[in-house]
Amino acid sequence: MINFFIHGDTPRQEIEFLLKTWAKNTNTSIEFVTNDQHAVTVGRDASAILTLSKNFASTTLNNNSLNSHSFLEDNAGKADFLATAFYMLNSCQEYNDNNPDELGRFRFKSSYQFQFNNASQNIVQQCFDEISKVCNVPPRNEKTRFFLTHDIDSVNGAIIEDGFNVLKKGRIDLFLKMLFHVAIQKPDWLNMDKIMALESEYDCKSVFYWLVNQGRINKREANADYAFSSTAIQEAFQLVEANGFENGIHKSISPETLTDETQKFGKLPVGNRYHYLKFNLPDMYNRVEQAKLKLDASLGFAEAPGFRNSYGLPFNPFNMEKQEAFSFVEVPLHVMDRTFFQYKRCNVQDAEKEIIDFFEKNRKNCVLSVLWHNNFFTDYKFKGYLDLYKKILGYIKENDFKTITQEEIIHHYSIA
Repeated sequence: MINFFIHGDTPRQEIEFLLKTWAKNTNTSIEFVTNDQHAVTVGRDASAILTLSKNFASTTLNNNSLNSHSFLEDNAGKADFLATAFYMLNSCQEYNDNNPDELGRFRFKSSYQFQFNNASQNIVQQCFDEISKVCNVPPRNEKTRFFLTHDIDSVNGAIIEDGFNVLKKGRIDLFLKMLFHVAIQKPDWLNMDKIMALESEYDCKSVFYWLVNQGRINKREANADYAFSSTAIQEAFQLVEANGFENGIHKSISPETLTDETQKFGKLPVGNRYHYLKFNLPDMYNRVEQAKLKLDASLGFAEAPGFRNSYGLPFNPFNMEKQEAFSFVEVPLHVMDRTFFQYKRCNVQDAEKEIIDFFEKNRKNCVLSVLWHNNFFTDYKFKGYLDLYKKILGYIKENDFKTITQEEIIHHYSIA
């Protein structure tokens, strides 16, 4: 048991939140006491054991406040591990964003991760390790686990996207085969059974996130090309659960609230991911909370792999308005197929190297989240990406990593 005494001039709610998150990270029991006898003191004064800067917890801090080693500093110019962890963990750099991209998203190029080239670094864990040293607690030293996910944006698009690809190569036979699959209502991208069979070969489990709204919104954006309530989709949905895998909701870009969309899901889903990763903070966190979901898996950069909040584990975000932790767990997204195919436009070999290098740098103290869309499992338009996913699965099995489910994440990482 570690006792903490928080000085009176210190933002108590933020400190308690952060130390509870650190305690979950290190599997340590803590208590907040009313006097400093035999306690770790926390405050702005230089006499405190854990010192804080005057600007601790301010969402008005910008990336220029970080020093050359990517840390905020206390009043004495030393690294402020509490303030840095709070600032990064809660993505405070995004709260006053005035330069969103064309979809209204926070730009990777606006981030300190881009500025300091540190998107692959688990900096919050470094901060927590320093706090552990001060408290004489062994730092976290656990093998990384993997959270495998699939966003189901399209199941009928194969006849157009893959079909165009095979026709360009003169493979009319393959195109006719695709037409036949459509005719018998088994389009090539309605492939949950194949994905589950493949992952089961490697002793892996995954989550499928489904859109409940259908149709194109504008030239740039579209919801599902399938009707979630249709017999074919519902059979695939039920097959996922029957095989011990998980389903979740994929919040559409329609103006409906997340709460409204969960009503169409049939039962309250455990988790969500935002379509196109289209969200901003703190609005996204508020909407997940209002929908009474237990988990969200949206916090990732579309343009680049790595840590959007510089932390490798799921966590409860802090509600700045109510000064308490949100009740749901956020599972940051780290690797996505479209990042390499659409945004970086690199070849599959370079994508493989970057992905495996990222995994290698983070073999401990992470839940690494991977998103592979169902349409990337066919080898026509997205040639090479099926093999790349197999290599990811092989990497997981060969290194004896384990996958983790939504329910397990909630159980292991929630502080609420």
